[in-house]
Amino acid sequence: MKSSLLLILGLYSLTALGQLKQDYYWPFGKDQGLEEGVQATEFDFNDKPFEPRVREGGLEFDQNNASICDQDGNLLFYSNGCAVANRLHQIMPNGDSINRGHFFRELWLNDCGNGYSGRQDITILPDPGNTAGYYIIHKPWTFESGTTFKDTLQYSYVDMSLENGLGDVVEKNIPFYTGRLLGSYLTAMRHANGEDWWIINPDKIKGFRYFLISESGITTMPYQEIGPEYHWNASSSGDSKF
Repeated sequence: MKSSLLLILGLYSLTALGQLKQDYYWPFGKDQGLEEGVQATEFDFNDKPFEPRVREGGLEFDQNNASICDQDGNLLFYSNGCAVANRLHQIMPNGDSINRGHFFRELWLNDCGNGYSGRQDITILPDPGNTAGYYIIHKPWTFESGTTFKDTLQYSYVDMSLENGLGDVVEKNIPFYTGRLLGSYLTAMRHANGEDWWIINPDKIKGFRYFLISESGITTMPYQEIGPEYHWNASSSGDSKF
């Protein structure tokens, strides 16, 4: 049990929210219809004492996984990388076809039933300029000439003031950076002003691409070339924290 739990936590992409209780709900898995022992699960850290629960219904997951709660730990919404579901585990209006593209059509067969592929390639951040707004930052696969790679950062935007507080995806798959990127390693941290956010992803060769989310939107910051060149297959393992 302990080793399985460590594996799950290693694959999960946190929302980069350590304060308040906005990271209190984690959904996992896709085997909701099978026998005891392999069902999908959920962690709700409001439970005292805490223990994992079997999850029935809602989205199913491969690797992309992000969720966010309000400041009291109540689930707002979550995503498996190709859809966005509200707290009732229903897909939001316009919440389908996240990360759509040639990879999703040709290799994933337009099937969101298993979630989207890619470790640490999605996160959810509150909009500093709108208390009801949230950015979903995601990194789709590009599939060209039989090769898959990462070369785009996108955002989708959820407005929680709509649909009677259940939320609506009002913008979807909006590119804000195109260029060479390592797969995985997408992370975020709170700005020193306590309101804005830094988004950071390693470049394909060396150094970092980073971006600022403020009340003005997403701003691309200067490229920071630092450290040694990355190994050619660095996208295959590891994660990042700042």
